[in-house]
Formats: sequence, structure tokens, C-alpha cells
Amino acid sequence: MAALNRLSQRIIENFQETTRDLSLLTGSNPSSTPYDLSDDRLKEISKLLESRIERERLEGMKRIIAGISKGRDMESFFAQVVKNVVSQSIEIRKLVYIYLLRFASTNSDLLLLSINTFQKDLSDPSPLIRSMSLRVLTSIRVPVIQGIVMLGLKKLVTDRNPWVRKTVAGGLAKVYEMDPSSLPQLVPLLQTLLSSPSPLTLGATLTAFIEICPERLDLLHPYYRHIIKLLVDADEWGQSVALGVLTRYARTMLEQPPNSGSTDPSTIQTQPPTANGNGNSKEGEESEDEFSGIDEDLAMLLHFIKPLFQSRNPAVVLATANAYYHLAPSSHKIIGQELLVKPILRLAGISNDERLGKEQISALTWDVIASMVEQRPWLFAKYHPSFYLYTSDSTSIQKSKLRALVALVNKDNAQVSMREFKHFVRLPEASTAEEAVKAIGYVVRTQPEVAASGLKSLMKLLKSQRDILVAQAVIVLKSVILSSTSSLSSASIPSPQKLVAKLAKQLDGITNRRARASVYWLVGQFAACDPSRESEKKGLGWEGVELWVPDILRKGIKGFTNESAQSKLQIITLSTKLLVLSPSCNQLNLMSGYLFSLARYDEDYDVRDRARFLHALLKGVRDEKPTNTNTSAEQEDGQGEDEEEEDRGGVVLRREQVKVVILGKREIGVGTSQERDQGNEYQVGSMSKIVGKKLNGYEEIPEWTDDPTDSSLRDSEFENLQPPTPLPAPTPTYPIPPNSSQAVGVVRQGISPVGSSPAGSYPRTHTPSLGTNTANAAPKGKFRDLDAFLNSESESGDESEESDSDHSPPAPRAVTAPPRSAIIPEYDEDTSEEETDDDGSESESESEDEHDERAALYR
Repeated sequence: MAALNRLSQRIIENFQETTRDLSLLTGSNPSSTPYDLSDDRLKEISKLLESRIERERLEGMKRIIAGISKGRDMESFFAQVVKNVVSQSIEIRKLVYIYLLRFASTNSDLLLLSINTFQKDLSDPSPLIRSMSLRVLTSIRVPVIQGIVMLGLKKLVTDRNPWVRKTVAGGLAKVYEMDPSSLPQLVPLLQTLLSSPSPLTLGATLTAFIEICPERLDLLHPYYRHIIKLLVDADEWGQSVALGVLTRYARTMLEQPPNSGSTDPSTIQTQPPTANGNGNSKEGEESEDEFSGIDEDLAMLLHFIKPLFQSRNPAVVLATANAYYHLAPSSHKIIGQELLVKPILRLAGISNDERLGKEQISALTWDVIASMVEQRPWLFAKYHPSFYLYTSDSTSIQKSKLRALVALVNKDNAQVSMREFKHFVRLPEASTAEEAVKAIGYVVRTQPEVAASGLKSLMKLLKSQRDILVAQAVIVLKSVILSSTSSLSSASIPSPQKLVAKLAKQLDGITNRRARASVYWLVGQFAACDPSRESEKKGLGWEGVELWVPDILRKGIKGFTNESAQSKLQIITLSTKLLVLSPSCNQLNLMSGYLFSLARYDEDYDVRDRARFLHALLKGVRDEKPTNTNTSAEQEDGQGEDEEEEDRGGVVLRREQVKVVILGKREIGVGTSQERDQGNEYQVGSMSKIVGKKLNGYEEIPEWTDDPTDSSLRDSEFENLQPPTPLPAPTPTYPIPPNSSQAVGVVRQGISPVGSSPAGSYPRTHTPSLGTNTANAAPKGKFRDLDAFLNSESESGDESEESDSDHSPPAPRAVTAPPRSAIIPEYDEDTSEEETDDDGSESESESEDEHDERAALYR
């Protein structure tokens, strides 16, 4: 009946909450709700908090919490809120603790006045009050009370409720942050939490492990298999943390499996199954031991985390894929790396929905997939069509897909990839179209069978109406021309000189400064004419230079003042290269002299410095030049002045040396975003890899160890658990009431069935109920208040040692938990009070020895 009343009360409260703003149903003004944060309503909060009526104080706390949720500054009510921490109403204390958690770090002095109350609440019957009081204690950043905080942690580390133990795990990290010297005292508490059979505490415990001692992976030896078994039932964010810790542990402590890492299974030589004496294949014998050659603990980890691929949390799916990527062997039917492909592609596909607000998840997933494809393309080779671009994809997703498509290009899909890249060039997004042009250039350089088609597409882009595509096509053509001639060996592909000539003809239509500078550089690099073809020129042009080159130099000098700084530098370099190739041409000398004069007084200092440097470099070339009587007197005078200025000593290079300096071979610059990607030194799947720089908290995944630890270190009492010996029922020393059987029935109804999930269930010890005599309870700590703690320094050493021994937790050891059929589930706050009232009479008669005997099972 009581449960029915509570259910009806909750329904009424939910109905009032949902109809709060409907004055027709509530019968009141909507502005009178706690969410009305007008100035007049805020002034009433002080009066409500000082009221003696419990209902009014609860109303005041609701208004304060509502103001916090709306972003209002409610710190001015801190002193009045602290007074209500001793309220008898659990609802008020809940709201008070929520408020204190928000402002505890900035008002630690005022909180010290109520520290006795916080210590008292550590023994409250409600697990919520116990956990929140501990959170407030650990949030007080005052070094002088760290001893009291440590006593509270030791007291609740073995609490029967997993939510309280989860709060203890969070408090360990806070204490360590406040006082790193307390690490030796925190490690035993951390080990006690690691041995907890409840999966609810797993995530918080491993998070505390990362904050306190991430390098002490040896502490996980006896709990490794226990953590793996609890992983499936843990909370979602705890699963992602646990997967990261277990991945680091496996790489450091376990043996590396065969064919792991980036090993392509197609390159592994496999022997066909041979027949035995009966004519049967040995394949059946090999299937009996499917994990042969693989560390049993590693196989256990990979096998137990496989269900997490179906998790609804994207972080868990990515963490599981990351674990398989770094740990799993290739080409294994049960725990192979190939298992991560379908789940991660499914996550990337279903997350790309604007209506669900998951575009960011999809973008991050595709970025992780692209990084995996770049390092191990054979994993995703079968799913090449899954990476095609759609117009509905965001720009970041399109770029990630293009990175993956470029990495997947091979002889089998070269034609299909080239067709797709040509289509992607037409997309309206400029950055995506640029990446598509770079991808075409990559295919031209690496796949000779489609090089002719790709070059034709790049040359067509020179006539495009989109300037950005023209500029990118020029840059890509530059990298193609400078690449090895092996990819350009086909007879249908023109020579590099002809390609440069076609680019030079399009110079007037190219407006991008970087593209124009690339054209000028290519003209100078391929301006030399083969001596065997000099007769074909029939006396036209300059000696040693192609026929079309002088006109390009003329255009550059004519518009020199209007060119960008990049183009000016390349025009000066072009003139220098031509002087080295044809030093005896008087027309070239005149044009070069005019060009150096323009550059000498240019407004850009880089141009002026380049002109001075090249002019001095050509001194040896000018000295070797034969004298010509047709040279004008003015030119001779000008050269004489220059020679006088340049005659300052130093090394003078000959023409052959200058030719090596100016026309030497250059390394080609890669043009694809895949090869220029920043952050390649970071681990795949990390946020540092995605953003391209190291972020706080980033840790390298260690390499596989050469000296794996012995498997016996991971043996513990968690495996092969035996059912515990049933304890004798306590003999009551008082008459049993007539309805005592009903009270027993209430307890037996909550027993967990066999095979049920351990989540939320944990064996609890018998604790004194409300109203019982506290004399029979466990002895309390030495420090009841702050004064006693501060005066403890003058006490004798024996008493302090005795107090520490009373409150120090037992040595961490493996836990022997009873079977699930004998585990009593956790009770919520509402039902715990009723059950403690029903069991109150029985708890009074239970002896202290029997209590200790029961508690030994649940440590």
C-alpha cells in the first residue's frame, strides 16, 4: 500500500511539473512558479530560507536551484543555504548539497562551519546523502582537513551501495590533486575499489586510476580478468575509459599476436590443409583451437569486448574499434581486425542526420576512418563504394571521404576512382573541388593506365570559369611534370616540355598568384633546348632555348610592376636561368638588365634581395661572355659601373657551377591532402590526431613489449567461484511477533535470479536501522569535528596509531563474491527506509560476532 501511495504521489508531481505553465490546469499565475526569476521573486528567497516552516524552505531552495539552471548568480545565498544542511527533510538536504557542490570551491571557509554535519551524514541511511556529503567534503580545498577527508574515504570505500563507492573513486582523484604526497594512502583504497564486483564503479575507479597513477599498470594484474568480465555491464562512459586502459595494459604486459599491426593478410603465405592418414583434412583439427598462437588473456579481452560494437554510444563503438585496431591480429575469423570495419562504417552512416544533431559525430567518425584507411587500406578495400561523396555531406565529411578514396586507389579500381574524382570536381564546394583535383593528380602519378585520361581532365580545367580550379590544376600539373617519368612512359602522353608549353600558352588566363609563379618556374626549368634540335629552329629564337620561351619572358617583364611578389621572384629566376643557358644573346642581356633595374628599386625587399643575389651570382657568367663590338657605349658604361660595384672579392662561380645551382633537380612537392596531413605522429583515433596538434591528456599507446608478463600474475580468486557456506540464522533474544514472517518475505522477494546482470546489485552487510541503539554499531572515527582534529597533534602516539588502525581499510585482496542467486539487490532511497524499519527488531538481536562474519564475505 505504501508503494502504491508513493507511485501516485510521483504521478501527481510529474503532472504538475509538465502543466506548470498552463494556468487553466494549475489554477494559478504561471509567473508564480519557481522558474520565475524576477527581482521581486529573488528578494523573497531570503525570507523563505529563514522560515521555520519546512515547506517554505523547500520552496526557497527550489527557486535557488532554478536560478542556477538559468545562469543566475546565486552565490549570495551561500550562508543561508549552509544553515539548512541540518534540516530533517531529505528533499531539502538534497537541494542543499546540490547547491554546495556548485559553490564549494569558492566558499571553503564557510563550509568548515558545517563540517561536523558532513561527517555525520557519512553514516546516513540514504546512499544519496552519504555520497553527496562525501562529494562536498572532497570539494573543500583546504589542506588542514585532508585528514578528515581521508577518514571519510576509508569509511565509505567498502560501502554496500555502488553509487557511494563510485563517489569515493571520484574523491580519490580530488585528494591526489590537492596533496600528491598522499599517493601511498590512496593506492590501497584504489585496489579495494578495483576488486568491487559491481560494474557501476568500474568507470569511476579506472578514471581515478588514470588521474592518480596511470603508469602503475602492474596494479591491474590481479583485476585484469575481473575488469574484462564486468566491462559489458558497466556504464557507457566507463566502458570507453576501461577500453583505453586495457589497450595500454595489453600492449605493455601481453604478448604480441601474430600478423598484428599493419600486416596485409594477402602478403602472408598460407599452406593449404593437408590430409591425414584417413584422408580427412586437418582443417577440423585446427578449428578446435581457434586461438592458437594468441595470448589467452588478449584473446579473452578481444572476445569479451566484441558485443560493444553494438553499443548505442558512439564513444564506445570508436573505443572498441580503436582497441581492435591496435590489438587484434589480421585475418582471424573470431577476433580479427576486419570485425571493426562494418560497425564503424555503420556508425558513420547513421550519425549523418541533421535532424538528430549528430553531424559532428559523423564528421569525427569519418576522420578516424580516413586515418585508418591511410595506414591499412586493405581493411576497407572491399567497401570502396561506401566512401563515395554525396551533396548532402558536410565539407569535413567530404574531405575525409576523399582522403580515404585516395588511399584506396589501386589497379583494380583506378578507372572507377578517376571517374568519381572527375565528378567530384563539379561539386559547388570550392575546398572539396580542390581536393578532388589533387586526387586526380595523385592517380595520374601512381596509376599509368589512367594517366592519359587524368592529364586530359587537368588540361581542360585550365579553361574553367572557376579561378580556384585553374590555379589548383596548374599546381597539380607541376607536381605531375616533376614526378618520375615512369608514369609518363605511354606514347599517348606528351613530354614534359610539351605540357609546359601548353601551360605557358594559358598564362594570360591564369590569375592566381601561386599558379602564375608555378608557370614561370616551370618555363625556366624546361626552357633548355636539345642541341640536336638546334637545326630545326632555322636560326630563330635564342641559342640553347626553346622557341616559345622568349615570349614568356617578354610578358613577364612587361607586366612586372603589376605582378605579385611570388611571380616577381620567379620572373627574376627565369631571366637568370636563360642567361645561363644562352649567355651570348645580346637581346637577352638587354632584357635582363632592364629587369634587374626594375627589381633593384622594387617596393618588396624580398624582390630586391633576390635581384642583388642573382646579379652577383652571374658575375662569372658575364666574365666568360665573349666581347661584342656592336654593344652600345651606354651599355658598356653601365656594365663598367656594375663591375666596379661588384668587385668586392669573394668566390666567383663559373657558368657550369651556376647552372647546377640554378637548374638543379628539385624534389617534387606532394599535392594531396593525404600526404600533407598534419598530425601523422599521433595515434589513430585520438583527438590530437584529428585536430593535428597535441592536446592535454594525450598519451602515446606503447609499443608491444618484448618481455610479456607471466599469465599466472593475472590468476585470482575471481575465477571459478564456489558458493559460500550458508551462515546459521541469528537466534533472536526476544519474542517473535506474529507478522515476522511477512517481514522476512519482503526481503526474499528482492533476491536476484540466477544469470541476472550484476549491474546495480551488490551484497550488502547488515547495518543498524533507523532508531536502533548505536552502541552496538561499529566504532566511529576519532575525529568528530574540526576542533578534535586540530587538537589531535598534542595527543599521544599510541592513540593516533590505534585510531588509524581502526579506520584503515583491510589489505586489498581478491574478493570472493557469492553466486548471483544469493545476492540481494540494491535498494533505492524510498524502499531502504521501510526495509530497515521492518528489520530493526532483528538487527538489535544480532550479535557483533555474527555481524563480522557476514561482513567478511562482502569486502
